[in-house]
Amino acid sequence: MANTLNVHDTFVRSLLADKQMAIDYFRSALPAHIADKLDFSTLSPLPGTYVSKELQTAIADVVYTCQRKDRRGSIHISLLLEHKSAPDKYTPVQIGGYLFSGYQQQIQQKRKRLSPIIPVLFYHGEQQWEYWTLDRLFDGLDGELLGYLPKFDYIYTNLRDTPDEVIKAVGNRFLVSSLLMLKHAFEEFWLSQNFTGELAVGLDDGSGELQQAFLIYYFNRAKFTPEQLVKMVKDLPLTIRDTVMSTYDLLIEKGIEKGIEKGIEKGAELKSYEVVRNLLATGKFTVSEIANFATVTEAFVKKVRADLGKKKK
Repeated sequence: MANTLNVHDTFVRSLLADKQMAIDYFRSALPAHIADKLDFSTLSPLPGTYVSKELQTAIADVVYTCQRKDRRGSIHISLLLEHKSAPDKYTPVQIGGYLFSGYQQQIQQKRKRLSPIIPVLFYHGEQQWEYWTLDRLFDGLDGELLGYLPKFDYIYTNLRDTPDEVIKAVGNRFLVSSLLMLKHAFEEFWLSQNFTGELAVGLDDGSGELQQAFLIYYFNRAKFTPEQLVKMVKDLPLTIRDTVMSTYDLLIEKGIEKGIEKGIEKGAELKSYEVVRNLLATGKFTVSEIANFATVTEAFVKKVRADLGKKKK
């Protein structure tokens, strides 16, 4: 990944790093004829990245693998995140690069058979963004020439145009609150008016890390004074109120913008630390391979290994 992740990608990565959130999201995002073929109890994160350095600025790199119910093989469910303020018509090219990078990696792993990758494009920008396939980027091509273009499909989740009631039907209360916040992320007034009524309702269902990621993202998008915050949260349950205020106070200590930046960086570092630690525990990978899988430096891997060595003593 790029060194500087934008706040949207960071929050969605944190959200979908939680297995149950990922299961509930994919259940709702995938078409029924696809979801019905998958055994979501087998869903597990796939370490590493399929993408080239050129694509890493556009892809948030959330990849899961999931077994089919008929046990005929696994499917790699990948989530491509695009959070530009204006739609990008060349996204099909980016997705194509992602797919072929993934299949090339499977070949390098010497698999007897390739596993299909299902790309999911998640969009919640301000402007309309129509779904495009690759062939629409080319003008005036007849059938014979179109036959030479790669043909693939992807699942397009346009949160911007999804009614709030449909989002609420997802069921997982924390995920619902998160998706509503993402949908209205560019509407500061909506966020300030609906925190207690729509967003905080699911906050108590998240773990401590998820709650903090949620609030860091919220404070980044809905900017208000401490006095406004106190007035807004006074009717919340005590446990939620304490979580909101303690997170806000933490960010205020170093200035709200610097605090948010530090909070995001710390969250990303903790997640990378966990990935590296798990890969080291397998004893199957070199430092270089782990650094590549986790998209961190070799120095970072060595630091984690040293930390683990100290804890064993």
